[in-house]
Amino acid sequence: MGAARHPERVTHHQERAVVALLTESTLQKAAESVGITPQTLNRWLAMPHFVEAYRKARREAFNQAIALTQRYSALAINTLAKVMLDPNAPTSSKVSAAVAVLRFAREGIELEDIADRLTALEAASKGTAGQERLRKDAA
Repeated sequence: MGAARHPERVTHHQERAVVALLTESTLQKAAESVGITPQTLNRWLAMPHFVEAYRKARREAFNQAIALTQRYSALAINTLAKVMLDPNAPTSSKVSAAVAVLRFAREGIELEDIADRLTALEAASKGTAGQERLRKDAA
């Protein structure tokens, strides 16, 4: 009833389908777990409001995964350092660990550089927009 009056809103049943799409291995299993047919789920996947809810849920799940990787990043680097320094580790393992550490260090520097450049561009853009407003006000 509410869905008919507000077709842009995701229903409770559709919310359950979004969760099922995130947790089940196939569309068929997701549909079954919610008690709908795969055809219904496919029809919902063609609705912009449902797709947006699904995208939002996927982004939230991915953000949680990223937060987890960040939580363990120090441990991962410590593990790589232990492998690099272990006299009993095979040379190939030491090289792989060293390459990984160098790659992460380089990427960190590159990200800082990009962030600095973006900040400078945003500041320049705001300055340009402000100057244009002053010109329009003066005219």
